[in-house]
Amino acid sequence: MLLISWSATAQLSDFTYERSLTGVSEDWHSIALPDQVYGKLKPSLDDLRIYGITENLDTTEVPYILKVNDEKFAIRKHFGQIINKSRSDAGFYYTVELNQPSQINSLKLKFTDSNFDWKVNLEGSLNQQEWFTILENSRILDIQNASTEYSFTDLNFPTSNYHYYRILIKSNKQPTLSSIDIFLEEKTEGVLLDYDVVKWNIKENNQIKTSEIEFELENPVPVNSLKINVATTYDYFRPVSIQYLIDSVKTEKGYLYNYTTIKRTTLSSLEENQFDFKNTIASKFKIIVYNGDNQSLDIKSVDVKGFKYELIARFMDSANYKLVYGNKSARQPHYDIHNFKNNIPVNLKALEVGTENQIIAKDTPSSTALFENEFWLWAIMGIIIVLLGGFTYKMLGNDKASG
Repeated sequence: MLLISWSATAQLSDFTYERSLTGVSEDWHSIALPDQVYGKLKPSLDDLRIYGITENLDTTEVPYILKVNDEKFAIRKHFGQIINKSRSDAGFYYTVELNQPSQINSLKLKFTDSNFDWKVNLEGSLNQQEWFTILENSRILDIQNASTEYSFTDLNFPTSNYHYYRILIKSNKQPTLSSIDIFLEEKTEGVLLDYDVVKWNIKENNQIKTSEIEFELENPVPVNSLKINVATTYDYFRPVSIQYLIDSVKTEKGYLYNYTTIKRTTLSSLEENQFDFKNTIASKFKIIVYNGDNQSLDIKSVDVKGFKYELIARFMDSANYKLVYGNKSARQPHYDIHNFKNNIPVNLKALEVGTENQIIAKDTPSSTALFENEFWLWAIMGIIIVLLGGFTYKMLGNDKASG
């Protein structure tokens, strides 16, 4: 009983930091995590807790769900076939018939050709009599050589609903279009937060022919998207490695920084150069652009974004509530509310999160000294011996009576 009582009062002291939560007026509330919190959490975010202290100084734990307001994708594949091939002075035509009129917004063209650079027009029709322009002079290409391997053959356009689609490939030679995949790609936007870059540095390594962009955010925060803003106006295709700092070691010659790669991709003048990857909590990043024998690109800036994290919590008692965090040994909590997410109200009032305070752990020398004192050890042993002796005598008495 003493141990249970001690563990209940010691819950808060197991953590390093606390922030007050104010504005509790309903059963359910949302709590937006401040940017300064992430750098003091385990990478798994398991050491987040909400505690309430009642007027009777009882400690209650508030169940919560960690919600990531990310994007949701739904991809529907539709079926069709190439029903007509022809050519004119403008190029080569391919007419595609869908099995039924459907909404689509993406055609993925597959060629057996390599090393091409073509312009493409796309039209739609309900009856093959009247055609309407959807895309004009869209560019597709494929580059395969010793230094570059890049292919971009997708046609993305506003959602359309036609029975027939006609593709014009402006080429002097017959393309080998092997197949076409037809999709409707729907995306539900998440809640993205913009993070400012506070430090920025570009280094050119002429020996290995790379450009290294190092940049830093004010705090470690969850990042899942980078957009590299390139001012270069000519066409380019460069392999890119996106990395983040996982640790550093101080040596006599300074710090050694250890980066790990989160995405390998290609910078291209044909695309927006926005790259998505799994949520990564970090503050320092590095982008390595492999230039080969080409001139370095004019990279102006980087846009950094991350999905909004928040806690959805259920409050049952009248108490003084605190958000606590910072415990490397904490395990992921398991609450019943995870099984009943459909019962959570949609529109929740956000609580105000206070400033950070460090939790000062109570010194324990006195309790340790209590058990180090020989008198107390002998006293406890004596009590145990008396109790065991009493139970033994009683059991012997019962055995004689039964005999």
